[in-house]
Amino acid sequence: MNTEHDPELQAAVARLPQHIEPPRDLWPGIAARIGQQRHSRPLWAYGLAASLLVAVGAGCMWLALAPRGFFGQSPTSAAAAATDDEAYFTERATYAEDSVENSPNLAPATRALILRNLRAIESSMRDIRLALDKDPNNTRLRSLLLDLYQDEARLLAAAQQARTQNNVRTDL
Repeated sequence: MNTEHDPELQAAVARLPQHIEPPRDLWPGIAARIGQQRHSRPLWAYGLAASLLVAVGAGCMWLALAPRGFFGQSPTSAAAAATDDEAYFTERATYAEDSVENSPNLAPATRALILRNLRAIESSMRDIRLALDKDPNNTRLRSLLLDLYQDEARLLAAAQQARTQNNVRTDL
């Protein structure tokens, strides 16, 4: 269908009015609404946004350019801190295992399963901490370590729940 040379269509278009006046004057309402939208934010809001931007940028730069290892520590104090950390983690793992081993209400199979899982988590944590000693700014390793801490906490909470469930008297 070719509409360029359709005489009926061109005649209908020619009959259309050239101007259409709106039924009322719309400009006063438009101008009033534009005037309402022109309120500006206080100057302090822009200053606050700029200072937050500068603070975040400075923090990112500090993290990106900070030397690897413990910030501001000499190698001997970093080694001492690593030794202290290792002692803490060893003591923490021993405490978690002892609390499960000394739970009289846990079935032996449940106790063995919990201990095996705790030891696997602790071994993985140790491996990740050793890797973090070589690459302390590795965010993926830090994320994995956090996941392991959460897994350990969930496992210990489940062990505690199993101990308390087995401690409830059912002969009443």
